[in-house]
Amino acid sequence: MTTLLLFGSTGVVGLEVLKQALANPLVSRVTAVTRRPLPASLLAQHDGKLSNPVVDMAALPAEAPWWRADALICTLGTTIKQAGSADRFRAIDLHLVQTVAQAAAQHGTHTFVLNSSTMANPQARGLYLRTKGEAEQSVMNAGFKRVVLARPGLLDGHREEFRLGEEIGIKLSRLANPLLPKRWRSVKVPKLAQAMLAQALGGTPGVTILESDAFQ
Repeated sequence: MTTLLLFGSTGVVGLEVLKQALANPLVSRVTAVTRRPLPASLLAQHDGKLSNPVVDMAALPAEAPWWRADALICTLGTTIKQAGSADRFRAIDLHLVQTVAQAAAQHGTHTFVLNSSTMANPQARGLYLRTKGEAEQSVMNAGFKRVVLARPGLLDGHREEFRLGEEIGIKLSRLANPLLPKRWRSVKVPKLAQAMLAQALGGTPGVTILESDAFQ
């Protein structure tokens, strides 16, 4: 039986991870830390298995007991457009991820699964891929026994906010997927969530990198 700590559970990937974790009999307890409450109906349905600390992400409690879990799955992330500036984007996709990783490692959580991006690289010229690469480095340096870096390509899933570029890309990718190598196909969100949860539930120590073709 595994206890899970989740960050990013209100996003498209995080919510799918949460749903699958709650349905999985190998998971005994799920702590979903969010900045706004999860739906009351979800909390009532899974009372006893799901807890939902609502916190200020800019001032995370340093000594909360929920920092210690068997595994942490992090799906935090935004876009520069959503964040409003490059600095605010990095505050979430890099600095917040770094803070979460350090606190969890210090409290004894031994596995960290990070939703990153295909082609993430701390030396990349582009801000997005460079930030994702730096976030990966911060997690690997935090002191976990096991780190899993999930690097999906374009995500095929429903978002609350409309992203025109992504919607066009998803429609085109659905047509082109059969003709593309697996690494360049769009990724169904449930497949990504399933793979991340499976990695959180067990694996060998060290760093595991899952490229986009692992989620097909």
